[in-house]
Amino acid sequence: MRPPQTQIERYCRAGLWGTETIDSRFRANVAQVPDRLALVDAPNRESFTDGAPRRLSYAELDRAVDRVAALIRARGVAPGDIVVYQLPNIVESVIVLLACARAGAVASPLLVQFDTNEIGFVIDKLKPRLFIGGRFKKRDLADNVAALCDAAGCALVRVEDLLIGEDEPRTVAPSGRDADDVATICWTSGTEGRPKGVMRTPNNWFVTGRNMIHGAALRDGEVILNIRPLVNMAAIGGSFMSWLGTASTLVLHHPLDIGLVVRQIREERVTVTFMPPAFFVSLLKDEEMRAEADLSSLRLMGTGSAAIPAWAIDGIEREFGIEIINFFGSNEGTSLLSTPREVPDPAMRATLFPRFGRAEFDWPTFAPAHDFTTHLVDPDSGEEIVEPKRAGELRIAGPGIFVGYFGEPEMTGAAFDEQGRYRTGDLFEIAGEGELSRFYRFVGRCKDIIIRGGLKIAPAELDDLIAGFDDAVEAAFFGCDDDRLGEIVGVAVVPKPGRTVTLDDVIAYLKSRHVAVYKLPQAFLLLDALPRNALMKVQRDRLRELARAGQTGEEKRC
Repeated sequence: MRPPQTQIERYCRAGLWGTETIDSRFRANVAQVPDRLALVDAPNRESFTDGAPRRLSYAELDRAVDRVAALIRARGVAPGDIVVYQLPNIVESVIVLLACARAGAVASPLLVQFDTNEIGFVIDKLKPRLFIGGRFKKRDLADNVAALCDAAGCALVRVEDLLIGEDEPRTVAPSGRDADDVATICWTSGTEGRPKGVMRTPNNWFVTGRNMIHGAALRDGEVILNIRPLVNMAAIGGSFMSWLGTASTLVLHHPLDIGLVVRQIREERVTVTFMPPAFFVSLLKDEEMRAEADLSSLRLMGTGSAAIPAWAIDGIEREFGIEIINFFGSNEGTSLLSTPREVPDPAMRATLFPRFGRAEFDWPTFAPAHDFTTHLVDPDSGEEIVEPKRAGELRIAGPGIFVGYFGEPEMTGAAFDEQGRYRTGDLFEIAGEGELSRFYRFVGRCKDIIIRGGLKIAPAELDDLIAGFDDAVEAAFFGCDDDRLGEIVGVAVVPKPGRTVTLDDVIAYLKSRHVAVYKLPQAFLLLDALPRNALMKVQRDRLRELARAGQTGEEKRC
């Protein structure tokens, strides 16, 4: 599980990859600022999981990482083995990630929303040596997977058991693994159904970290508030790598509560955070919250995953003096960002991204601009698009792109074109002539992926699950517009003659299949037949149009 040697040598010669690992970077921070506050739990921790809120300095965190790394090894995990864990955003989620790096294990974090439908697939695919679970609200995440782990021969421990044992060894022998060995396997929705395990090395992650630090002009000792689940690019690449690269303080938050976000910003003197567009809109529309908010410490907010109203960016910058950066990324390594230095106009920054990775454009304020190349390609003809206002698939090559999908060589091969560029599946266009030719504008997706509040959902997976629903002749899932989350899941159902089907019926059936709650539909279409093209493929865009036009069943809940 390493990149090709030729790629390693090429990027090392260019100075884009090196020998630093996640553990060596963390150890350097400990040596430099041992007494600096490193990690802070959310004050409401006891309302959603076990244990009182904790605050750890770098030295205290280092001792916890030592202890957990030793305990992971003691439970039979050898360097290169896989550890799967399912934890909310608590200090232990960071400790386990760092402990895996120290022990030489491959970390594979899962969303707390995953149920046995998704977890069973992950365990069967990865064959992990160890599964670590905790509690989230009323769900005991460890008990939930006990039967799956037992059947797979995977050791199962509760996070609270892993973190005790003061008398056990606190050090581990060096793992022998380096910056080009796979460090993490994060899960992203596959267009054909089941999730895909995205493999990334420390060098991949450090490229993302550099992009964040340079692009957002981050400083030593920031106070970073993280509200995204610490399981994929948004939080690991955005918050964790920014924290690691600047020896900062990481303040954790879970689950999303905008009132609590405002409180944490005030009490912890947060300087940087990454928020969904819903936060901006809610803050500006809620007069009472806006009046009480003390955002004087906050100088930068990043956002993404859904369309951002230009008026919201303008309102936050004008009223609070906070710099807004628009991000566009993926687990595989897509990495675009739009900052006030490249795009001063908030209206433009809401929709446009600098064409980084193009030799014809110079972006002196963004050092990593030449780390990678970007191209727009006609998805049908393969022709490169160079003229404005013509949509094409964004393809990227560079040192931040992932190694491949775990156990899926054919899928990995299909993810790259003949030139070795990653096929993002995202449609962009050159924004216009003249000065606008320096920018990309997002158009849509060529993949049938629903992005609900930043979480990716494959409608094909849900189509497969609903196939056993007896009351329907056929059904299909699709993305439905939503002001708060960007998209929600919609379902179109063709009932069997004489049967009555409601949204609640569909939800109950999916719950019986133990589907993650965020994948459950919230919009409902009752149809006589599903719209299909000449090849009999369901036209999900047409379903979205029907929902947008209000031609839905009485059960629609957008």
